[in-house]
Amino acid sequence: MPKLAAAGAAIFALLVAFGAPSVIENPSTAWLWSLAGMTAFAMVVGVAINKRPAGLIIDNRNRVSLSKLQALAWTLMVLSALATAAIYRIRLGFEDPVAITIPQELLAAMGISAASLVAAPVVLSLKSNEEPAPGQVAHTETALGDTGHTRHVGKVYGRASPKKASWLDLFRGDDTGNAASPDLSKMQQFLITAVVLIVYASGIWKALAGPEYVTDESNAAAFFSTFPALSTSMVWLIGISHAGYLAYKAAPHSATAPAPQPQPAPQPPQQPQPQDAAKIANALLNATADGPKAPTPRKKTVV
Repeated sequence: MPKLAAAGAAIFALLVAFGAPSVIENPSTAWLWSLAGMTAFAMVVGVAINKRPAGLIIDNRNRVSLSKLQALAWTLMVLSALATAAIYRIRLGFEDPVAITIPQELLAAMGISAASLVAAPVVLSLKSNEEPAPGQVAHTETALGDTGHTRHVGKVYGRASPKKASWLDLFRGDDTGNAASPDLSKMQQFLITAVVLIVYASGIWKALAGPEYVTDESNAAAFFSTFPALSTSMVWLIGISHAGYLAYKAAPHSATAPAPQPQPAPQPPQQPQPQDAAKIANALLNATADGPKAPTPRKKTVV
């Protein structure tokens, strides 16, 4: 996408994200438009960077990243709701329209997602100094159809171009040994995150469309003064899921190339010792001085 077109699309997406709550009467409907506008903005940025709408969630290994997807999903959902609520509070005449309380449980859930986003590449970097077993990369390339398009660093599997990134990377391993195999820790975390996001999104919808929605200032103080609560059990579930995800990512899943055997250093040719040279010289002198000895004549025996 040309830079000018990308800039225009990004500006239009932001106008939708922040303009919809300004003109639409129903806050819950306006929130959906705001969420759609922010999502479109993220997609335009992804196209500008990686030439794909999913470019923002493609990591430096040119694979679709689950941790990036989770962090982006939480960010889009919460920020679009915050923008919608703040704009409506401005319309209702609030002196401090952004004085909206964010529960600690919601902050904890977003913090866990952000921590996982940072920790995932750190964990993988520990495997970048280990060499995979011979033939392992070629086997994985063939299984994924990536032959000639890979770029692995040690045991960490990667691709040479973001064009080869696949949504199935969300459910595959990261090592050269399991990049073509399903990763149950990723599957578990994806499903848990999807369930929590859907449940919490329904809570935001109800808070925006519920009886606290007002159209005048008589009881305006009740409108979306706080985000819906997120249960502590949900936060624990998210935390355990992320911990298992990172632990499984750190565990070895690929055979390591055998370490090269040290070769013995070549020994220098042994030089004759001075005493040995002297013995050889004396022997030669003695042989020269004495000269060759004549054979001793054999006596004849007279009978």
